[in-house]
Amino acid sequence: MTLLLEQQTNILKNPFIAFLKLIRFENLLILVFTQYLMRYAVMNSLLYYKGQKINLQLSHFNFFLLSLSTVVIAAAGYIINDYFDVKTDKINRPSSVVIDKGIKRRVAMAAHLVLNCVGVALGIYVAIVAGNYKLGIIHVLSAGLLWNYSTIFKKQLIIGNVIVSVLTALVPLIVLFYESPSIINYCKITWPDNLGEINQLYKFICKYIFAFSGFAFLTSMIREIIKDMEDFQGDKETGCNTIPIAWGMRAAKAIVVGLISNTLILLFFITYKLYNSPSDTVPTLYILIAVVLPLMLLCYKIYKAQTPHDFKKASFLVKIIMLTGVSFSFIIYYLSNYATG
Repeated sequence: MTLLLEQQTNILKNPFIAFLKLIRFENLLILVFTQYLMRYAVMNSLLYYKGQKINLQLSHFNFFLLSLSTVVIAAAGYIINDYFDVKTDKINRPSSVVIDKGIKRRVAMAAHLVLNCVGVALGIYVAIVAGNYKLGIIHVLSAGLLWNYSTIFKKQLIIGNVIVSVLTALVPLIVLFYESPSIINYCKITWPDNLGEINQLYKFICKYIFAFSGFAFLTSMIREIIKDMEDFQGDKETGCNTIPIAWGMRAAKAIVVGLISNTLILLFFITYKLYNSPSDTVPTLYILIAVVLPLMLLCYKIYKAQTPHDFKKASFLVKIIMLTGVSFSFIIYYLSNYATG
């Protein structure tokens, strides 16, 4: 074990690897994956009116810039979080600490500032291109919330968990918000006498995107509380007031189980409302096997968990569930483009 920890520490002395670790590169890939699926597998598959395809209005390049802006702001958030969390991380996961080892503090702060400026600038630019400059406020607020989360709210009861979960829920919503202005204008010009039906189509698409967003919020809350249970010792020693510290481990476990139950209710409701015919076996089976069963397994793991390692495995399972949840987009794409053809 000691040898393994030494190897991990030596690897993180490489500046490039240390930077990838610092910005949570694998999490950023999931973020990009989510936004591209929301656009191309969900929205693009559902944008049909009277048998006519409604094209997405943002260019591929501008959407790439939009996704890039989201990614670099998230990366900046991870950096500033680790910057202010060194003391706690040295207790909870000493072999994984990057700041002061692979990356100097002043370099980390400079990278945070540069990434935030780039992300906000790109977000405002794409907002102007999309036809609603006010959308750029989303990126400004996101950058500000991530800074305040790391400096103030992370150590406060519940509010830090909510902030992270709200920002996670924004990831699919940003795609909808930025695509909507141009699509609505296009439809008003093309079908000026059918705005009622166009609104119904838009609401139908919104239901799907908001369902993904709600799922992202709930699973993120679950993961944040599990991570608080995993980091109990370090958080306690550094003055954090997380749910496990304030209310105890049993209460934290009960809250996680409650959130899992609410997520299951949401999934059953969506399945009932959208896929209630005998021909809808593919989406129903996918939700049951790829999302519901893993959530039930997570309940069991949380009930049995005792050590930080147990909670770490449960946290990883939540990440898998988040991936399988967003991957339901492929089912939507299949049903819209091939199942009826």
